[in-house]
This record gives sequence, C-alpha cells and structure tokens, in this order.
Amino acid sequence: MILLTQMDEREEKAERLREGVERLKALFSLQAIMEQLPLRFPSRVDRSEPLRFRALSWYSYPGWRVLTDLEQLASMSGFYVALHLIDFSTLRAELVELTAISLDAPGQTPYDPVSLFLCCLLRWHEGLGWKKLAKRLAGPHGGGWRRLCGFHDRTPSASTMRTFYKDLGPAFHTDLCPRFVALLTATGLLPEQNTHDATPAHRGLPVAVDGMLHDAHSRMRCSKVTDTCYQPTSPQDPRPCPAQEAGQEGCDCTDPACTQACRRTTPRDAEARFIHYTGRNRDGEEDPRNARDVYGYRSYPMVIPDDELHTYWIAYTPVHPANTDERTIFPDAFAHLLSRLPQIAIGEVVSDSAIGYASCLNPIYDAQAIPTVDIRHDPGDEDEDTRIARGYDQHGHPLCAHGYPMSFNGLDYTRLRACWVCRQVCADRPDPDPQDVSCPFRDPERPLGQTRHVKNAFVHPDGSRHERLARLYPFGSDLWKEHYTSRRNVTESRNGQIEHLGLDRIWSYGLDGATADLCFADLLINLRNLGRLVQQATLLDADT
Repeated sequence: MILLTQMDEREEKAERLREGVERLKALFSLQAIMEQLPLRFPSRVDRSEPLRFRALSWYSYPGWRVLTDLEQLASMSGFYVALHLIDFSTLRAELVELTAISLDAPGQTPYDPVSLFLCCLLRWHEGLGWKKLAKRLAGPHGGGWRRLCGFHDRTPSASTMRTFYKDLGPAFHTDLCPRFVALLTATGLLPEQNTHDATPAHRGLPVAVDGMLHDAHSRMRCSKVTDTCYQPTSPQDPRPCPAQEAGQEGCDCTDPACTQACRRTTPRDAEARFIHYTGRNRDGEEDPRNARDVYGYRSYPMVIPDDELHTYWIAYTPVHPANTDERTIFPDAFAHLLSRLPQIAIGEVVSDSAIGYASCLNPIYDAQAIPTVDIRHDPGDEDEDTRIARGYDQHGHPLCAHGYPMSFNGLDYTRLRACWVCRQVCADRPDPDPQDVSCPFRDPERPLGQTRHVKNAFVHPDGSRHERLARLYPFGSDLWKEHYTSRRNVTESRNGQIEHLGLDRIWSYGLDGATADLCFADLLINLRNLGRLVQQATLLDADT
C-alpha cells in the first residue's frame, strides 16, 4: 500500500509538471496523432496480404472513436487507451509461425493468436493468474475485454493461454520493448535528442540502466546450487558439492533421488542462483536496511528517460541468473541495444557504480556516449600520497603536481573530453611553499594556469590507464546531479512498478518463464505510459 501511494504521488507530480510542456499537446493529443492512427505494432513477418483462417476468435483494431468522448476518456486506464491507439493485427502471421498453429489441418479450431497475445498483457494489467484470468474473460465482467481481444462465443482456457505464452520464446519476449520504442521513433513520439536543459541539443538520448533482483517461483533448498548440481552422478564419477566445499552441510548425493540431479536443486528453476544483496551505501559499506538474500533472477532494464515530459520508455530488458555480474551483462546488453535500435542516437548512459569498470565504460565511450556512472571507490582513495602520485582525488577530480585541486572548465561535447584548469590557486595561499613559487604554471599572462584534458581514462606517466575515476561530468557537482539523479529515478520507478505488479517474485518457472513475465510487464508499463500521455494531452487540449 505504501509503494502504491508513492507511485500515485509520483505520477500526480509528473502530470503537474507536464501540464506546461507544449510538446505534450503538440505530439500526444488525439487531435495531433489522429492522422497516424492506428499505430501499427512492428512485426518481423511482413505480409502483403492479411492472413485469414478459421478461428474461434478474431482480433480487429477497435478504432479510436471512443477516445473522443472526454468524459469516458478521463476514467480510462492508460492500458485501455493504448489498445485504441495501436493495431496489433500486424503480429498475426509472426505469432502463427512462432506457435506452429495448423491453419487448415483437421482437429480443434485454434484461437486467433493476436487475441491470446493481448490476453498475456491483460494478465499483468489485471494481476491475475491464468485460471482467474480465464474465469474473468468468461464471466459477466469480462465483456469489454472480450470485445477488445476479439472473443465472441468462446473464451480460452487457462492451459490454452499458458501454452501460448510459453511457445512464444525468449527471443520474441525480449524484443517486445525494442519494437515498441521503434514504433515511437517511427511516429515521431520519441525525441531525437536529449530534452535535458543542461545538455547541448546535438547530444543523443540518455539511457539509464539498473538491475533488479527477483525471487524465483521455486523455493530455495540450497544457496550453493550451481551447474554441476544438475549433472548426473555415479560412484565412479561423484558429483562435487559446493556447499560442503564452503563448510556447509550440503548433500553427499548418495541417495537414489540424487542420481540425475541433487535433491536440493530446483529443477523447474534450474537457472536460478543465490546472491546476498548487500545494499551498499555511497561509502561502499553494507546497508543492513536494504540487504537481503535472493534466490532467483536479475532483470536488467535499459530505460530511455524523457526529461521534458517526466516519463520514460523501457527499451530492452535481458534477464539472467541473480548472481550474474553486471560486468558480464552490460557490454552484451548495450551492444544489442545499439544494433537493435540503430535509428536512435544514444548520448549518455546513467548507472550506479556496478558498471564502473573499463570493460563497461569503454563501450560507452566507443559509442560516443557520456558515461554518467557512479564512482567505484577503492581503499587507496583515502591515502593522500596515493592521490597526489596518481594526479586525481577520490572523486575523480584532477590534482595539480603539488596536490591542489583543479577546477572544471567545461566539456568538449565534440571530442568528448573534460577540461580542468588549476587557476593558480597556489598563488592565493598566504604562506606559499617554495615549490609553489617556482611552479611553471604561475604565469600572470595565463591566469587559468595548468590545463588538463580528461577523456575516458586518467593516463599515468608510466603509460597505464585508469578508467575507474575518470568522468566527463565532475562527480558530485550540480551538473552531475542534474544528469544522474533524475535518470536514476526512472529506473527506480520502473522497478517499483514491477514490484507493484507482483514480480518481486517471478510467477512462472525457469529463466524463460522469468523473461516472459518481465518483458510482458515492461511492455505493459510502456503501453500505460503512452496511454496516460495521450489521455492527459487530449484533456488539456480540450480545456484550452
């Protein structure tokens, strides 16, 4: 209840802030997008002629006329509005291929796969299991949803919807949000450039990333379970026990029940793994208030914030076992995002310190984007001699040769390098050191003094590179906070909505099931955001 209240308050605040943004009405009001309707959801199968076959249901785009009734519009949910904006019939041929529906073969007549696809979204919108959803659709309160999904005399059973959901496969699931973002781009609803006031207009869009942990549907039986625990064992080739190797009770795996897999595994969640989330604070110390044990999975949403409209769009969400290191996840996920959505220029990546490693930072620079990534600290940062020797402090701010802090003098967005100057601060000291007096940069004709340019790494005189603390926006400055805080909030908002949908614990079994649950939930969040924007813009347009 507290989480829901916080989400409602956040959305109400965002609505108030959006009211004065001209772009909201100019792009999202019904009057503005009417000529583009319906928005056709992208499909990988392009057919010149519509696919027709005998089916127990048939989805057709319901039209947008109902949205012109402002009294009704004001009471609609964002999802309901979105279903009157987007035509999903474009997916029919692709869904037939994915689920291997026999169109002309004798036997049971199938349901239209587009109808079943919408049921998968409706499941999360209503927060219902398959059985309760089947009952809702068939009952007296399901009439509106039956009409939108294309059901007539008969509605699907729980097993029919569940089987369809599984048959779609993870490749389709993880591509749902990229397709939605491609749709926004094609219709001009996604800005081409960063809308943040403090960013030059030629920079691309920001992307915020932050992992979220989810408990598996299965209950943990052993925290040390790993791949070898699922391998067959025999007296000749005994299975190792990671738990016993760690000094815990573990399992000897001599029982017949352990022949194919250790009895303490969770076969229906074979990819689930254990992690102790430390909930570290800014100083790198464990925060007991946020620390918890998780046996399950990690989703890794990549979110595009729209600062001007105070909203966001989830672009891509891979799902991994909970103990997967973000240094492994990010490079592949970022590369996939770039290749999948080449029409979008990414100008900035915002994240916590989990990706503050060269293997993650360098791909960001290679993409000509700015890494607004939290500082990853090290015990050596506290030693003054170490800081002076390497030439920068624990916040990544350069120091002059004598150890005085330098001042940020702007960012060259074309070359992606930050400029720092000493401004001859040693000249203002009442008791200057001899080394200060003889400093070659104390030239009255050049008041900026020493100048240093920092790109993706601090380069030591010995030639070694140090990416850990090099940042283009000065860490901790007002400029940094303007870019970091609001973008981090959107990932927290997404994670909060996922938690509100009940997905802090996955509803389905296995990694593929977790991927399906989370990707459909993310698509639902995108659809709700779109519906809310059109709803608000249309009502504001009518008032003026």
